[in-house]
Amino acid sequence: MPAKRKKPLTLPEIRPNLGIEKEYRKALVLLLNDIAGEVNNTLIKDFNRQAKQEKTVMAMDGIADWLAHVIDYLATRWIKKLDVLAPSISAKFVNRTVSNYEKFLKLHMRNAGFTVRFQITPYQQNLLQATTEINVGLIKSICSQYLERVQGQVWRCVTDGYDLSALATNLKKEYAITKRRAEFIARDQGAKAHAAIERAKRQELGIKRAIWLHSHASRTPRPSHLHANGKEFDVSKGMYLDGQWVQPGELINCRCCSKSIIEGIDL
Repeated sequence: MPAKRKKPLTLPEIRPNLGIEKEYRKALVLLLNDIAGEVNNTLIKDFNRQAKQEKTVMAMDGIADWLAHVIDYLATRWIKKLDVLAPSISAKFVNRTVSNYEKFLKLHMRNAGFTVRFQITPYQQNLLQATTEINVGLIKSICSQYLERVQGQVWRCVTDGYDLSALATNLKKEYAITKRRAEFIARDQGAKAHAAIERAKRQELGIKRAIWLHSHASRTPRPSHLHANGKEFDVSKGMYLDGQWVQPGELINCRCCSKSIIEGIDL
C-alpha cells in the first residue's frame, strides 16, 4: 500500500513586535535628546551670549575657526560615546527581536505538533552581525547629520545678521526633522531585522515555502505587494517584485509579512 502524504501545514504569520520597536525608538530619541542638550550647552549658549554682547565680537574671519572647533569637539566627543552606546542599543534591539521571533515560532510549531530547538548557525551569526552593524551605522548617522544641520543653521544666523530668534526657531525645526528620522529608523529597522531573522530561522528548520501577506497598513500601498497577497514564494529568494527579489518587510516602509508552509510528511 503506497504511503499517504499529509497536506502541507500553514503556520500563523509572525509580525514585528511593536513593543520592541517602541523601546528602540525611545532609545534613539533619548540619544538624540542628549546630543541636542549638549549642542545647546556647548555651542548655542556661548554663541548667543557673544552675539548679544556685540555682533562684531565674532568677525567673519574668526567665527569659521570657532564654529569648526566646537563642531569638531562635539563630533569627536559623540563619536567616542557612540562607539559604546550604538552597539549596545543595536545589540539589545536585535537580540530582543530574535528572542521574540523564536518564542512565537516555537509556539506555532508546537501547536502544529512539532518540537524545535534553535541553534545559532554560522549563517545566522553572520546575518545577525550584519544586521547589528547596519543599525550601528544608522544610529551614528543621527548624530553626524544633526550636527551638520546645526552647523548650517548657525552659519545662516551669522549671514542673516545674528537673528537669534530665527536661529532658535530653525534649530527646533532641525531637531524635529532629526527626531522624525530617528523614529523612521526604528520603524523601518524593526521590519528589516524581523525579515532577516525570519529568513534565517526558516532556513534552520528547512522551511522552503511561505505565503506573502500584504499589510494593508499604507494609504499608498505598492501595487506589486498588494498583488502578491496570498501567493506562495521560495523563502531562500523571496518574491520577485518590481524587478528584484524581496522578502516581506525588507524594503523601506514595507509592513508585509508571511506565513510559513510546513511541507507534507509521508506516513
